[in-house]
Amino acid sequence: MKKRDTLLIVDDMEVNRAILRSLFERQYNLLEAENGEQALLLLHEYEEHVAAMLLDLVMPVKDGYEVMEEMGKSGLVSRIPVIVITSDDTAESEVRAFDLGAADIIMKPFEPHVVKRRVQNAVELCRHKLHLEELVEEQSASLRESNAIMIDALSSIIEYRSVESGQHIRRIRMFTKILLEDVAKAYQEYNLDSRTIEIIADASSMHDIGKIAIPDSILNKPGSLTREEFEVMKTHTTKGCEMLSGLERMNDKEYIGYAYNICRYHHERWNGKGYPDGLKGDNIPICAQVVAIADCYDALTTDRVYKKALPAEQAFNMILNGECGEFSPRLLECFKNVREDFAALSRAYADGVGPKFKPERKELRKPETIDAVNTMEQGQMKYLTLLRYVDSTVMEVDLNTGIYHVVYMPNRDFELLRSGSRFEDSVRAFAQGSVYPDDRGTVLGLLGDYMTQFFSDGLMKRTRKYRVLDQTTGAYYWCYATLLRVDIGNPGQKKAMLVWHRASDEQQEELLPGTMKEGMYRGIVINRLAGGVVKCRNDKWYTLADNGKGLCDLICCTEQDLSEKYHNRYLEIIFPADRDRVSQEMVSQLEEGRITELEYRLVTEEGKLIWVMDRSILVTEEDGLEYIYTLLVDVTQSHKAMEELQMSVERYKIILDQTKDVIFEWEIATDEISYSSNWEHKYGYQPILDGISRRLPFASHINPDDIPDVLKFTNDMMTGRPFGEVEFRLANSEGRYCWCRVRATTQFDTAGKPRTVVGIITDIDGEKRATEKLIDRAERDVLTKLYNKRVARHKINRFLELSQGRECSAMLMIDVDNFKLVNDRYGHMFGDAVLTEMASRISSHFRDCDIVSRIGGDEFMVFMPGIGKHEIAMERAERLMASFQTMFKSNLKDVPFSCSIGIAYSPEDGSDFQSLFQNSDAALYQAKLEGKNRCMQYCKSAVNTAFEFKEEADRPEDERESAEQRGQATVARVISMTFQELYDAADFDQAMNSILEMTGRMFHVSRVYIFENCADSEERCTNTFEWCGEGIRPQRDELRNLAYGDMGGDYRDNFNEEGVFYCLDIAELTPELQCLLADQGIASVLQCSITADGVFKGFVGFDECGTARIWTQEQVDCLVFLSKMVSTFLLKKRAEDRVRESMQNLERVLNNQNSWIYVIDGDTYELRYINEKTHRQAPESRLGICCYDAFFHRDKPCERCPVRECAGKGSNAMEIYNPVLKVWTLADSSRIRWGDRDAFLLACHDISPYKVGEAVEGVTLLNLEDR
Repeated sequence: MKKRDTLLIVDDMEVNRAILRSLFERQYNLLEAENGEQALLLLHEYEEHVAAMLLDLVMPVKDGYEVMEEMGKSGLVSRIPVIVITSDDTAESEVRAFDLGAADIIMKPFEPHVVKRRVQNAVELCRHKLHLEELVEEQSASLRESNAIMIDALSSIIEYRSVESGQHIRRIRMFTKILLEDVAKAYQEYNLDSRTIEIIADASSMHDIGKIAIPDSILNKPGSLTREEFEVMKTHTTKGCEMLSGLERMNDKEYIGYAYNICRYHHERWNGKGYPDGLKGDNIPICAQVVAIADCYDALTTDRVYKKALPAEQAFNMILNGECGEFSPRLLECFKNVREDFAALSRAYADGVGPKFKPERKELRKPETIDAVNTMEQGQMKYLTLLRYVDSTVMEVDLNTGIYHVVYMPNRDFELLRSGSRFEDSVRAFAQGSVYPDDRGTVLGLLGDYMTQFFSDGLMKRTRKYRVLDQTTGAYYWCYATLLRVDIGNPGQKKAMLVWHRASDEQQEELLPGTMKEGMYRGIVINRLAGGVVKCRNDKWYTLADNGKGLCDLICCTEQDLSEKYHNRYLEIIFPADRDRVSQEMVSQLEEGRITELEYRLVTEEGKLIWVMDRSILVTEEDGLEYIYTLLVDVTQSHKAMEELQMSVERYKIILDQTKDVIFEWEIATDEISYSSNWEHKYGYQPILDGISRRLPFASHINPDDIPDVLKFTNDMMTGRPFGEVEFRLANSEGRYCWCRVRATTQFDTAGKPRTVVGIITDIDGEKRATEKLIDRAERDVLTKLYNKRVARHKINRFLELSQGRECSAMLMIDVDNFKLVNDRYGHMFGDAVLTEMASRISSHFRDCDIVSRIGGDEFMVFMPGIGKHEIAMERAERLMASFQTMFKSNLKDVPFSCSIGIAYSPEDGSDFQSLFQNSDAALYQAKLEGKNRCMQYCKSAVNTAFEFKEEADRPEDERESAEQRGQATVARVISMTFQELYDAADFDQAMNSILEMTGRMFHVSRVYIFENCADSEERCTNTFEWCGEGIRPQRDELRNLAYGDMGGDYRDNFNEEGVFYCLDIAELTPELQCLLADQGIASVLQCSITADGVFKGFVGFDECGTARIWTQEQVDCLVFLSKMVSTFLLKKRAEDRVRESMQNLERVLNNQNSWIYVIDGDTYELRYINEKTHRQAPESRLGICCYDAFFHRDKPCERCPVRECAGKGSNAMEIYNPVLKVWTLADSSRIRWGDRDAFLLACHDISPYKVGEAVEGVTLLNLEDR
C-alpha cells in the first residue's frame, strides 16, 4: 500500500483554504480544489495518496453532497474519510451528510486544535480499518485454502466413495484456473480478474457434489448406463444445488453463488443439448462453461470404472470436434492455447502420484512452443480467412501437434471428418467413406507431399477438385477443397484451414473467373490497372511466372539476369530490409481484399535503390494455384521529398524527446490542445485535451489560487496577444504541487485572427523553492527568527482583505515589563538570549496558522485569525503571562520577569491592520498604566481615560515607536558622520582611520579593520586599516600578504549570498578557522565583503574579543551599511590611485623620449601638451599658445603645416627646417581625440646630422610619401 500523506482541501473560499492550509501544511502534503468537479478529478487521480478530504458543502459546479454521492457510487467514501466543515448546523444537513458517508462533521467557526485532532482521528481510524480489511482478506484466503483441502477430500469421497480415488478435484480446480486466465486475457467482456478466477477455481471443487445422492450401482457401474440409469445420473446436478441451497447462512455468498451455477450447469452445452435446463449459448454462466471443458478433458484422460484413459491428443481432438458435446467457439480457442498446460497437469497430478512441487504455468509450458500467440489475433485471422467461404465445411489443422478441429459443417456429407482421433485417421476415413473411388488418391495426397510442399514453398492457398458423396441422394457431386495457410508471421508454424464447398456454389471472383485463359487475365488486369504487370506465384518467394519484361525495364536487367542472379524470385529483388514488411503487408491486404497497395525499395542491376508503388491483385487459375498480378510504378523522386520532410519531423521529435520541458499546441478554434510525450512521463497522468477554456476553471490539476492567473493568460492569448507568460502550481503524479512556467506565442491566420498557440511548459519548482527560502530568510528577524513587522503587516492585511469582516480575529501586542533592567544589569548579550527564548515560548503557545512577529526591541505581536470567540484569545494571553513568570527564575533573582498584553479584535476594533495595531497598542499602554503583568482588551472609553496622562496620545504608530526611533536615529547619525568624513577628507587614510575609531567606540566593539586584495594577486589579502580598543592587541603588522586558501579553507566561502560573515561564537567554526581567529583574541565576529563587478576585493570586519556577543538587527544592518559605504569610497580611492599612477608612468615615458612630442588643437593650433624635451628646445613654448608662434615666431599658420597635410588622413610624415631653432626635423603627425575635440599628436625627430652639406636657406619641405 502506498503511503497516504496527502490531505485534499475542498472549499470555494480562498480564506478558508488558507486557514486549513496553515493548520496542516507541516504535517501533510496538501491538494486544493475550489469546486466539487475538481475535487473528484483529484480524488480519482491520487486515490492511493489521499489520507482524508476536508469538504465544504456549499460550492459551485458540484456541491459537497454531490461529491459524496459520486464517491459512494465508486466506493471511494469507504476508503477515504470525508470530514465535512460547514456552518450549516441544522439537523437535516447533519443527517444527510452522515447518510452519504461523512466520517465527521465540524462546525464553523472551529478551534484549530480541535480540527487537527478530529482529522487525525478520522485518518487513523481509516488506516486501521483498511489494515483490518487486509488482515481479514489474508485470513479469508487462508481459510479458503483450508476449506479447499477439506472440499477436495469430501468431493473425492462423493465422487468415488473412497479417499483413494485420485486427484480428480485438484486437477479440475487447476484446469479451471488455467483456462479462465486465458479467457480473461482474450475476452475482457467476461470481467474476470484474479480474485474472481480464484473463487471460481475453488468453487469448481463442488461441481459433482450431487453425486452423493446417486446409488453406488449406477455411480460405479463398469459398463454403459441404461436410459433409466442415465436419467437418474443426470439428477446429480439438481441434487447438488439443493445441498448448496442449504448453505445460505455461509458468509461467502459469492463463493456459494459460483458453486451453485457450476454444480447445476456444467453439463449444459453450447447448442442447447445439455442438461438439466437445456440452456444455450451465453445463457450458460461462463464459470460452468469452463468447468464443463475441464471436466470432459479430465474424464477422457483418466481411468474410470467404465473406460480406460485416452491419450491427451485424442482427448483434445474429441472435445474440439464436438464428440463430447458442443462448446463455445471462444472457449475452444482458449482451450487450444492451454493444451500443453492441461497435458502437463494431467501428468503431474495423475491418480496415485503426489507431486513434489506446485506446478506453475510458466514451468509447464514448454519454452520452445511456437503457437503461443494471442487468441484474439488468431480469431481475427481465421475470421478474415473464412469471409469468402460462408456455408462451407471448415477444418482447422495443426501439423506440429496433430490437433484438428472441424470448425463448421453445414451438412452431414463431411461427418466422417470427425471420426478419427488424429487428423490422418479422419482424412483416411473421409476418403474411404465419402469420396468417389477414382478421386481418393487426390484426397489422401493431403497426408503426403501435397501439404508438405504447401508449407515448404510458403504458399498461401492451394485448391483441388474431387467428388464427394451426397448423403441425402446417394449421388456424387464435384467439390473444391481449398487449403489456406493461417500465417501470423511465425515461420515454424504449420497451421492451415481446409475449406470444402460445392463446385456449383463457387463464388465468382469479382475480378477474374478461374477458367479464363492467361491472355484474358492479362487483358482484364491491364485494363483495370492501366499499366504493365508482373505475374508471380503466391508463395513465400513470389516466384516469377512470366518473362518479367516489365520488371527488366524497371531494374535495368535482362531475363537471363532474373533467372541466374535472382533465381526468378521477386522477393530477392526487393531490398533486404523491406522483405519481411512486404511479405507481412501483402498477406494482410490479400486477406482483406483483392487489390493491394504497397511501397518499398527494389535493387537495380547497378546496385541502386528505387522506390516503387505496388498495386496487386490475387487470381486463382485453372491449375488451382494462386497468382499475384502486380503493377509497379517508380516513385523514387516523391519518396526523396517525403524522406526530407520526415527527417525534418524526426529532428523536431528528437528535440522534443531530449528536452525535459513539455511543448504544447493549442488550436483555438476547436479548443483542443496536444502535448509532447514528456507530459505523462513528467506528471504521470493524462492532461485535459479538449474544452480547455471551459474545463480549466473547474476540473484541472492547477492549484486553485493560481487559476485566475491562468485564465487571464488563456483569455489574453485567445484575444490575440502575440506572446504570453504565466507561472502556476501543477500537481504531479504523487499529488504534490510543483511550480512551472508557461511561455507561449500566438500564430495568426491570413485574416490576422489568432489560430494556434504554441508554447513550452518549464519546471521551475527548484528555482521557486530556493527563492521562497531566500524570501523566508529576508522575512525573518535575525535574532528571534520570527516574522519581522513588515512581513507581518502584509500577511495580516491580506487575511483581513480576504475575510472582509466575516471572521472573528484577534491581535495581541506583547511587551516585556522592565526589560531595560535586564539589559543594564546583565548586558545586551544576555538580553538578546532572553529575547530569543521569549520568542520560542510565545510561538509554542499559539497555533501554526497564527502570525507571530517581533516588531522591535522587546515588543512582539501575534495575530490569531478565525478564533470564533474572544475568550480564546484571552485564555491564550493568560497562559502566556503565567508561562513568562516561570522563565529565568534562577537567572533573574532580583529582577521580576513578566509581560503585559493588549488585545484588539476584528472586526469590532478595526478591520484593517493600522486600526488593530493602534488599538491593541493602546490596550497594551493601558495595561502598563494599571500596573503591568496583566492583559487588557481594547475599550475605547477606558483607553481614552488612560491616555489623558500620555503626551503622545494621538501620534500615529510609525512616529511613536521610541525604541525603533532611537535605533534609527543612531544609524542615521553614524551614516551621516561617516559620509561627511569621507566626502570632506583631504587625507583619505586619516579619514578612514577616524571612521574606524568612531564606529568602534559607538558600537563598543574591540577591533575594526579593513582587508584588501594584494595589488599583484586577487588570491591574497593584506590588513590595510585597523583600529583597536583599549587593551586589544593590534594585528595589522602580522596579517599581511595572506592567502585566502590558507585561512582554514577558502576564507571567502564564509560569506553568505549577501556578502556577510556573522559568527556569534567562534567555537561553532571549523577547527582551522577557529584557531586562526582565536590567535587574534576574537570571540565573536561580523564581516562584510568588498566587491567590484561581482569580484571579491576584500572585507570590512568588526571583532568582539573576550566574550561572545549577540549583534542586534539594528547593529547588523548599520554595520553592513557602513561597510558597503566605506567599501564604495575605498574602491573609488584605489581606482583613482591606479589611474594617477598610470598617468605618472606615461608622463615619465614621454619625457624620456629623444623626440619633441606635443599635441596641437585641430581648430585653433593651440598647444595642449608638450613633453620635457620640447620645453627645453623651445623654452618660450607653453600650453595655450599657438604652435606657429611658439616654434616659428609667426603670427599665422605655416603654409605647409603638418597638421594641414594630416587633416584628410590618419597620419603623415614630413621633413621640416626650423630657421628659428636652426634645426632639421622629421615630423610624424597623427590625428587623435583630446577630450571632446579633434587634435593632432606630433613627434619631431632631429635629422640635422643627415642634412649636412645641403642648402639651408628657406624652408624645404619634402613629403616622404613622394620619395
